[in-house]
Amino acid sequence: MGLVLVENCALDHRIWGKEKGLASPGNPHAYYPLVCHLVDTAAIAQALFDALFTDETRLRLAAEVGVSPAELRCLVGFWAGLHDIGKISPPFQGKVGRLSDALDRDPAYRGGANARRDDLHHSQASHWILVEVLAALGYPQTDRPRTDVGHQIAQLLGGHHGTFWDALNRAARQAPRSERAGLGDGAWASQSHAHARVLRTLTGAHAVPPGRLPVVPTVVLAALVMVADWLASQDDFIRERIPYLGWTATDDEVDAHWECAVADAPGLVVRAGLGRAEFHEMAFEEQFEFEPGRAVTPNPLQRSLIDDLPDLVTGPGLLLVTAPPGEGKTEAALYASRILARASGARGMVFALPTMATTDAMHTRVAAYADRTLLGPTPLTKVHSTAWLSTPDPGETDVALTSGSAHEPTQWLLGARRGLLAPLSVVTIDQLLTGVLPVKYNVMRLFGASDKVVVIDEAHAYGAWMNELLLRLVEWLGAFRTPVILLSATLAGPAARAMVEAYRLGCGHKPSKAEEWSPVYPGWTYVDAGTGTVAEPRAVDSKRSRKLRFTLVPVQRDQAREGHPPHRFAAIREQLRPIVEQGGNVLVCCTTVAEAQATHDDLQAWLSALPADRERPVLRLLHSRFRMRDRARITAYVETAFGKSGPRPDSAIVVATQIVEQSLDLDFDLVVSDLAPAAQLLQRSGRCRRHEKGSADGKDLHADRRPPWLKQEPAESTGEAKPIVMVVLDPVNKDHAFTMPKEWGDKIYEEVLLRGTRKRFDEHPTVNIPQDVQEVIDDVYTDAFKASDTAMHKAAVRSSAGRAAERELANMVAIKPPYEPRDDLQQRFSPGTGLIDEALITTRLGADSGQLVCVYEQDHGRWSLDEAGEVPVPGWGSARPLTRAQQKEIAAFMIPTPGSWLAAGANLAELPRSWQRSAVARYWLVLPMRRTARGTWRGVLARGPVAYDGERGLREVEE
Repeated sequence: MGLVLVENCALDHRIWGKEKGLASPGNPHAYYPLVCHLVDTAAIAQALFDALFTDETRLRLAAEVGVSPAELRCLVGFWAGLHDIGKISPPFQGKVGRLSDALDRDPAYRGGANARRDDLHHSQASHWILVEVLAALGYPQTDRPRTDVGHQIAQLLGGHHGTFWDALNRAARQAPRSERAGLGDGAWASQSHAHARVLRTLTGAHAVPPGRLPVVPTVVLAALVMVADWLASQDDFIRERIPYLGWTATDDEVDAHWECAVADAPGLVVRAGLGRAEFHEMAFEEQFEFEPGRAVTPNPLQRSLIDDLPDLVTGPGLLLVTAPPGEGKTEAALYASRILARASGARGMVFALPTMATTDAMHTRVAAYADRTLLGPTPLTKVHSTAWLSTPDPGETDVALTSGSAHEPTQWLLGARRGLLAPLSVVTIDQLLTGVLPVKYNVMRLFGASDKVVVIDEAHAYGAWMNELLLRLVEWLGAFRTPVILLSATLAGPAARAMVEAYRLGCGHKPSKAEEWSPVYPGWTYVDAGTGTVAEPRAVDSKRSRKLRFTLVPVQRDQAREGHPPHRFAAIREQLRPIVEQGGNVLVCCTTVAEAQATHDDLQAWLSALPADRERPVLRLLHSRFRMRDRARITAYVETAFGKSGPRPDSAIVVATQIVEQSLDLDFDLVVSDLAPAAQLLQRSGRCRRHEKGSADGKDLHADRRPPWLKQEPAESTGEAKPIVMVVLDPVNKDHAFTMPKEWGDKIYEEVLLRGTRKRFDEHPTVNIPQDVQEVIDDVYTDAFKASDTAMHKAAVRSSAGRAAERELANMVAIKPPYEPRDDLQQRFSPGTGLIDEALITTRLGADSGQLVCVYEQDHGRWSLDEAGEVPVPGWGSARPLTRAQQKEIAAFMIPTPGSWLAAGANLAELPRSWQRSAVARYWLVLPMRRTARGTWRGVLARGPVAYDGERGLREVEE
C-alpha cells in the first residue's frame, strides 16, 4: 500500500532513533532511523497482544476501552509505535553530533541549536508532543487534563521509561511548542505529525476511545508498550534490520519494513520466553511424586480441594488455605492454581515467599513440578535481589530455551525487571509489593502478576507495614480479576477477613460485614471475584494431628545467682544434656544474629570441655550475616542432613535465627527457642519431629534414627502418646517477672504479643495440632489487646500506636487503591516524581539492608577477597567495567549487613572505578580488613571493630 504524504511532508530518514553500538567497519556512521524503531515497536506490541492474552481477556480489555478487540489490537500497535516520538526534538537529535549535523544545516529545522539547551528527556517530549499530535488525529479534547483522552494517552506513552510526567496545564495542552522550546518548530512539528500518521495508516488504528481509559487497561497498555520497546531495542535485533545505504524512508521502503517487522515479531516474542503456560491434563496423583515408586495419596486438605473446588470456580477468585506446616499446602496450591488458571484464562503463575532462602527452596519444588506437568517449553524464573547469581552467564546457554529442560529462562528474561514477565515465576514478596509503591516501573510489576495465578505463601509472616502493602496489592489484584491463593500456617481471623475484604473491594464489591464468616483451621475458603460471594469455609481433618506441649523455661540474661532463674546459656546447656549423652538432633532458635553467635560460642566452649573419649555433637550456626557462599554451604548441609530423606547425623546441634522457620522442610528431635509470638513458635514447632507421620502409611520417616530419650510410650492415665515438647526460653528478671530483653529492642517483636503468648502457654501449655491453632492465634493476637492487667494493657497501647503508625505510613507511601478516582497517571503511580528507594521495603522489615564485601590487605599492597590471599579482588585498581563473571565472583563474598553498621564512623573504602561502572556492584560497600598485632583480621564499622570467619559470620568484637 502507498503512504500518503502529510502536508507535503515526507518522512525524514535522517532523524535517528538508535545509534549506540551500531557502527561497523563497513558502515562507521550507521544508525537506525527513528521510523524503523517505531514501526518495529508497533508490530511487536501487536504480537504481544496476540501471544499473551486469551480471547476473553482481549474482549474484557476492549470493552473497558470502549472499542472492539480488533480495534484495540490496532490501537495497541499504534500507541506503542508513538512512544518514542519525543526523539523528534532538538535536545535528543543533538546528542550525537555526526548525526545531527545535516539537520543543523537544514533551515527547515529552525531553532535547533537554541532549543537544545532545554533539559528535556525524550520521554517527556513524547508526552508533550502527543497531546498536539493526537488532537490533530481527532482525539477529543476537554478543558481539564483529567478528562482529556488524548492527554491521558500522551501521559501513558510518556511514561515508557518507568515514571509518568506531570500533567500539562491548559496552556501547554493547547500550544505545547509555544510553552516548551525544546520541542522545536517548523520541520520538527511536521515530522512529528508525519511519523504519527504513517504509524496510524500501517496499524489501521482509526478508532478513537470514546472516553477516559479505566485504570486496569491503562496499566496493561503502559506495560505492553514498555515490553515492546525493550524487545525492539535489542542490539542484535536492530543490527539485522539496519536499512541499506541509500534508504530514504520512501512509502514503499517503510511499507516493506513494516511487513518484515510484522513477520518477525511473533518469533521475537517466543524467543524472549514470553507466552502462556500450558499443562497436561493430569490427576492430582500424577502431578506429584513424594516417594519414588509409590503412588501419591492426597491428604484430607488436598482431597477436599479436589472434590469441592472445581465446582466453585467459574472464573477468577481468591482461595485462602490455612493449615499447619507439613500439611501439603504447596501441593494444594499448585493443584488449585491449575483449576483457577483454566477457569480464568490466566497465562501462568507467580509464587511469592517472604525470604530469598524460602524462594530458592520453592523454586526447586516448582521446577520439579513444571518438569512433570508442562505441556511444552515454558520459562520459569527466580526473582530476588541475588537470583542472578544462580543463572548462567550469556554464552553459557542459548537465547532460546535450553534443550535439556522445559523451564529454563531465556537470557532476555534474566535481564533487569523482566523476571516477572515469564509465564512461571518464583519470587520474594517484595518483588510484588513494589508494584503498589511509587517506584520506577511499578506498573510493570503489577502487569507481571496481573494475568497469572498469584500464590502468596506465609501470608501471616509480615508486620503492620508489610501487611498493609499486601492488602493494597490484593486490592489491585482484585481489580485485575487476578486469581489469588493465600497460604498460611498461622493467620488470625481478623487478618484473614481483611485479606478477603481487600480482594472483594478491588473486584468492585461493596464492603461486607466482617463477622459474616470466620476461617477454619485446617481448611480453606473461596471468594468468587465476579459475585463477591464468600463460600462456606471447608474444614478438613489432618493425618498429621499431634499433641504439642510448650514448656516455658525462665531464663535471665544477667549473671544468675543461687535461687534466681538460670542464665540463658546455662538453661540451654541443661536442655541439650540428653543430646550430648544419648544422641539426637536439636535446633536452637535465637532472636538476633548476635545472640545466635554468642549461643554458638558458649556451646562450642561447653562441648570442647567434654572428655576427649566422648563423641561430640556436630555444631553448626546458620544466620543471614554470612558471605553468600558460606551461607549457601551451611544451608545446603542443614537441608540435606535434616530434610525428609537426609542421612541425619547421630548427634547434632544447629543454632539458627528465624530464617529456619519458614518453608524449609527440616526435622529435629527437639526445638529450643527464644520466646516469640505464638505464630512464630507454632511455625518453629513444625521443625520438631516434622516427619513423625511423614510417610504414606503415617509412620515416622526417621524412626530408626530417633534417640532413646524420645521413645513415645503411652501415658499410663490416658493411653495417649506423650506430647511433643518444645522448649521456650522465657526472659525474666531475678524475681521471675517478664523482662523484654534490651537486645531485642522494640523493632523485632511487639511486647504485647510476647506477653500474650507466654500467658497463653503458661495457662494452657498443651496445644492439639491442628485443632487448637486458630484458637491460640486468635487468643494471642486479639485478646492480648483487650487485656486488663496493667503491664499487658500498657504494652497493648504501645503496640496499637506502633501498628497504627506503620499502617499510616504504608497508606501514605503506597499508590492509591484502584477504585479511588485518580485519573492523573503521574499522581497515581509516580506522585510528584518523588519515587522511593525499592530498598525501603527490606529496610522497613528491619532486614539486613547493606551489601558489604570485606577485602583483605596482603603483603606488598595486594588486596584479596579471602584471608589467605588466594582470590584477588576483581577490578581492583582498574577502570574497566566488571564482567558478569567477575560480579558473580565478588557476590559470592558479599555479606548482608545492618544499615546501622554502615552509618557514619564506618571505615569503608572508596568503591573501585570498575565497580562504580557495574550496574550491580555500584551498590556494594567495601570494608578494608587488616591484620592486628595478634595476627587476626579486623575492620571497623559504625559500631566498632568487626571480624569475620566462615563458622560464625560477621560479628562485632571487643578489641
